[in-house]
Amino acid sequence: MSAPKLPYAWYATAVLMIAYTFSFLDRQILNLMIGPIERDLAISDSQFALLTGGAFGIFYTVMGLPLGWMADRLNRKWIVATGIACWSVMTAACGLAGSFAQLMLTRIGVGVGEAALSPSAYSMLADYFDRTRLPRAMSVYTCGIFIGAGTAMMLGGAVVGYMHQSPSTILAALGVTHPWQAVFMVVGLPGLALALWLATLREPVRRDHGADSVAVAKTSEGLVRGLKELGSFLARYPRMCIALFLGSALFSILGYTDAWYPELFIRTWGWTPARSGLVNGASSLIAGPLGLLFAGWYSSRLMAAGRLDACLRLTAFGAMGITLPAVLMPLAPNPTAMALCLLPLKFFVGFPPVLIPSAIQMVAPNRLRGQLGALFLFTVGIIGVSCGPILPALFTDYVFKSHASLRYSLAWSTGLVGPLAFATLWLGVRQYRAKSEEMARHANA
Repeated sequence: MSAPKLPYAWYATAVLMIAYTFSFLDRQILNLMIGPIERDLAISDSQFALLTGGAFGIFYTVMGLPLGWMADRLNRKWIVATGIACWSVMTAACGLAGSFAQLMLTRIGVGVGEAALSPSAYSMLADYFDRTRLPRAMSVYTCGIFIGAGTAMMLGGAVVGYMHQSPSTILAALGVTHPWQAVFMVVGLPGLALALWLATLREPVRRDHGADSVAVAKTSEGLVRGLKELGSFLARYPRMCIALFLGSALFSILGYTDAWYPELFIRTWGWTPARSGLVNGASSLIAGPLGLLFAGWYSSRLMAAGRLDACLRLTAFGAMGITLPAVLMPLAPNPTAMALCLLPLKFFVGFPPVLIPSAIQMVAPNRLRGQLGALFLFTVGIIGVSCGPILPALFTDYVFKSHASLRYSLAWSTGLVGPLAFATLWLGVRQYRAKSEEMARHANA
């Protein structure tokens, strides 16, 4: 099988980006419906944080590890297509939940399905593109984060606004259904068509990954060998790996606190959900892709000029850049200033999803690409996806003990995490640069 031509590689990237868009739409649609869900299910901020962070994040990350192992050995497009079908069905099933426990179980199912996407997508993109084009391809793929999140905010805002006029709906065979339940069904089921579309992609040839190694990798011997190789890689480059995995996870906490941003405008300034959704969604759609595309473009330019540590270095600078607006935004004296602070926040949030997967793929042996990509998602999920929503909720429920204190909870959370994220990322820059230079010499030999 010959390597895909560049136009087809970009087409495949666009399809994967649409899949990522759907994943974030399904993942974040509930963040603008905090009030109605908490009211109808009689739950607290901390319990809601478990739905949007803990229940989803833990299973998303735990399942990512075996799925990453599979991505290094099996047909990746079928792994992704199966995952899309799974998370789409489970998102629709969220609309059937009538209790906290039921909604948590369906959210776990969404997390398990979404875990199939990125490890395989990272590996496929690394085989579709050479190292100088890879960051740009990653930036296009990860645009799905902000397109999906922005769409979720706007769609969710419109639906919640409708709740004031029609508090419940009668659906055939389902009985009385709240509008927040109906929206899960509306956004979930179209993903089944997307799964069929993605299944039509051509599986790219694995670079530097011979048939013999693939055959061995599929055996139990290959599993043991793969785990040993993974452990050996992590032990050989400790500072680099701490930066890539722990540093990016700490950075991601700053990004995933945005689960509370729509509710922040509602509680602090009395905004309607529709208005809050419009502002938060617009900031995601405008500033988020700009940050992604800038990170991909500028890192590619730096690497073409010989700065092979560009991806990790820029991520560390991004941690510095995001901390100040992340602390000041919730403390802003008026809603206009708060809304303006969202723009630099969303811009810098786009750095790690582009730069860290690119950085990992450029220093990882091909047989470890999927596993290292899954390890990145594991640490981001356990620390970022889970703690991002939960940390402010804990401050709100157990320190300040008032829903009105959400702005202070967010400021304290980001103020503590931001400097730690920068220091952890910077720790590995020198070792990462040395490894990148070694891989470049091997590629040119």
